[in-house]
Amino acid sequence: MQVIKRIYMRQIPGVRVTLISEDYDSAYSGMLPGCVAGIYTKEQISIQLSALCSVANVRFICAKVTGLDVNAKQISLRGRSPVRYDTLSINAGGSPGMDRSIGINVKPINLFLPRWQAAAAEIGTHKGKRSTLCIVGAGAGGVELAFAMRAGLPPETKIKLFGPKLLPGHGDLVERQVMKVLAEKKIDLIEKYFETDSDYQDDNEHVFWVTGTESPEWIKDSGLCIDDRGFIKVNKYLQSLSHSNVFATGDVAHLTDQERDKAGVYAVREGPYLFRNLSKAAQEIPPQFWSRYQAQKQHLILLGCGDGTAIAIRNGLALRGRIFWRLKDWIDKAFIRKFSKLPKMGIGVKHSSFPLADEMPDMEMRCGGCGAKIASEPLRRVLDRLPKQPNIDVRLGVGDDAAIIKHSRGESLISVDGFRSMIDDVYKFGRITAHHSLNDLFAMGGRPTGALAFVTLPVMSPELIEEDLFQLLSGVSSVLSEHQASLVGGHSAEGVDLSLALTVVGEPEEASLVKSGSVVNDQFILTKPLGTGVLLAGAMRGEVNGMNLKSCLSAMDQSNASAAKIFVASGATSMTDVTGFGFLGHLWEMVKGSQFGVRLNISAIPVFDGVIELIASGTTSSLQESNESVLQEFVIDSRIDATKLKALVDPQTSGGLLASVPENLAPDCLRKLQNSGYSASIVGQVAESAERIVGL
Repeated sequence: MQVIKRIYMRQIPGVRVTLISEDYDSAYSGMLPGCVAGIYTKEQISIQLSALCSVANVRFICAKVTGLDVNAKQISLRGRSPVRYDTLSINAGGSPGMDRSIGINVKPINLFLPRWQAAAAEIGTHKGKRSTLCIVGAGAGGVELAFAMRAGLPPETKIKLFGPKLLPGHGDLVERQVMKVLAEKKIDLIEKYFETDSDYQDDNEHVFWVTGTESPEWIKDSGLCIDDRGFIKVNKYLQSLSHSNVFATGDVAHLTDQERDKAGVYAVREGPYLFRNLSKAAQEIPPQFWSRYQAQKQHLILLGCGDGTAIAIRNGLALRGRIFWRLKDWIDKAFIRKFSKLPKMGIGVKHSSFPLADEMPDMEMRCGGCGAKIASEPLRRVLDRLPKQPNIDVRLGVGDDAAIIKHSRGESLISVDGFRSMIDDVYKFGRITAHHSLNDLFAMGGRPTGALAFVTLPVMSPELIEEDLFQLLSGVSSVLSEHQASLVGGHSAEGVDLSLALTVVGEPEEASLVKSGSVVNDQFILTKPLGTGVLLAGAMRGEVNGMNLKSCLSAMDQSNASAAKIFVASGATSMTDVTGFGFLGHLWEMVKGSQFGVRLNISAIPVFDGVIELIASGTTSSLQESNESVLQEFVIDSRIDATKLKALVDPQTSGGLLASVPENLAPDCLRKLQNSGYSASIVGQVAESAERIVGL
């Protein structure tokens, strides 16, 4: 995060930076005990990674790393294609170690917090019955967590702190001060290793592990030079001893010749050095111009006691007081503020001269027409890297002038759709575009068989163009394969922005549905929440909560194929997909030629979390104003909130299906949709009156 903040302040010319993280936000460990104690909320201790990357012009990929191939310079990610790198920095932290048969690991924090909240809620329901908490690990982290849990739980809760030694390495004075506070808060210190058989006694006990960290398995298997615990050995430049293009910091790094305990303070201090050395390494500036990192030997420890006081520890001394809590609170909040609410950077900064200038493509005289195509060799390599796509419907695919697709019914469904990229993750953009394009076929009850892609890639170095094209087409192919369809060809071009369009071909199934066809009393069912346009617009400005963006992208990456089959099996009379014209715009297309009307229940129409707040703050899609013209076709209840009304015309990307289902079959259809993972809802019905009413 410190590197990205510095990139925001000073862009690295000729270098594209990508952050890979398993989560859209990162909880600051220094404020975790305060969150457990109820002093802070999860939002107050979290840094929104996607928003930070957005303002710094850094690509963001939310994915779990599963492997590292240092020879091929590739990072393996769960459920998707590997990502290549030239220079790599690893700050993955430590893993909690062995799998625990019981209990909850405090790391990673984003997994711990919901489990802690569930445990605290369960304990709160045991009125009059004593619950027991066992905290394993009596270092600074375990002690502070014990104080925090005491503050956040009913007073009758019994808390046990296990560890062979209290705060090892800090001396007798520190131990006595902490023991005094433990006794005051009725926390039992058991100076021994936690043993499952004898120390975990009944189902009413909760066990939390705050023990030492271990290196992630994928690092141990990477081929990097590591120590006996699997941590990456680095030199004074934070550079791997075995691979000069790999750097490591924080818990995952072993500082050769200056070993230190695993503590977040070192990662914070390493940030500026890492930025300088990474930027110089990426630009191939020799090491004699790099910055040497020297880890401090002592640092101040502030342990919050959960009661407005804190214990300050340094050089074997310990003092407790409210002033130390105020100091800790000020330091932690100041750290979070450094990474939030940053203004958007200007794009297109010009650099008169920089180390990679000779490798940059000529931006002044780029050809148009077919001269703007991607070169044949990188295109061939990308096609060779894509997985094979066996499909009995494809007689001739990629490689000839045109594809040949055979159909059993003698009729074809053909549609085309696409857009400019709205997210940094090229692979996920490919998947979302594929889902979005296939929805036109699903809305008619069809089955896709093949697709052609038209790709526009921004002008970059040939290596980056090849990598982005591979990631993009891998995303497209993965979705097509899930639907037994194939990528059968396409075209490429250079342009200003990354964009993708797909022409999809398919065949009708037994029943083909159109937009019109609903009858009186049919129930309208929507399969996905609304608000993708608002959330994507907010994400571009760095205004969206990471979890809200994650849920939005997950829904966009959800296929409508199963929903379409459920609708057809439930006797749906009409169906369409909700896309650029918004929910009301597409509903209007379904009913405009009908003699019937519609009655909508606006409170039943689902929207993504965060959408209403963004609209209220003035954030909307660029298509919003145009879409609002359809409101004049409806009678709007005067009591309806204007922000919710705006959500009904928000342009959707890879939105849900909207279908009319006979009244007697609608409840069962809704149940099947929800059981299949859709956030579906009955949002209205066809009315005999010609009025089209949006009501409460």
